[in-house]
Amino acid sequence: MNIKSITVAAAALVLSTAANAVTYVEDFSGDPFSSWESGWLGLNSNIQNYYGIGSENGPAGPGGPGDRALWITDGDSEPRNGETVDIIFENTFGLSLTSFSIDMDTYVDTSIQVYDGSGGILLDVAADQNAGYQNFSVASANGISGFSLFSSNQIEGNTAIDNVIVTAVPVPAAVWLFGSGLLGLFGVAGRRS
Repeated sequence: MNIKSITVAAAALVLSTAANAVTYVEDFSGDPFSSWESGWLGLNSNIQNYYGIGSENGPAGPGGPGDRALWITDGDSEPRNGETVDIIFENTFGLSLTSFSIDMDTYVDTSIQVYDGSGGILLDVAADQNAGYQNFSVASANGISGFSLFSSNQIEGNTAIDNVIVTAVPVPAAVWLFGSGLLGLFGVAGRRS
């Protein structure tokens, strides 16, 4: 058995034993409300509360009394008509994502686009401003880099989100180290031949 066969078999074994998928849920129902900012969504994206960091102000969520949602902003400028709201996941986290789901309620005509890890569009759909909370979901084999909201009206302060759910398949550091070792072995094998 040559070195190439051994390394391919070892790679298959390591990759098949990679960590199981993890589901992250942000439903903004924490007490206090602003505690979500130190959770997975607040730490892995640029998403913010329209009313400011630490604000307790949140609209009612789709779950009835006591359920909270988030007035969404990306925090990059003053809210205005025709602004795009771009929520971007931290790169390593986004590349680990295999699914994304969000409930959204908007008071203005708004469209949502969700992007894969290469920036390709996975979802491009208009939200019905009269429908209340609507669910938008996608799956990807190429990660999920984020999502954008588009409107000719002011989105920030007029659009709420809740029940943001993602599934991630974490790649252990050992796999990255093993991959760099494989590249080295293939390089040595290539020099010998």
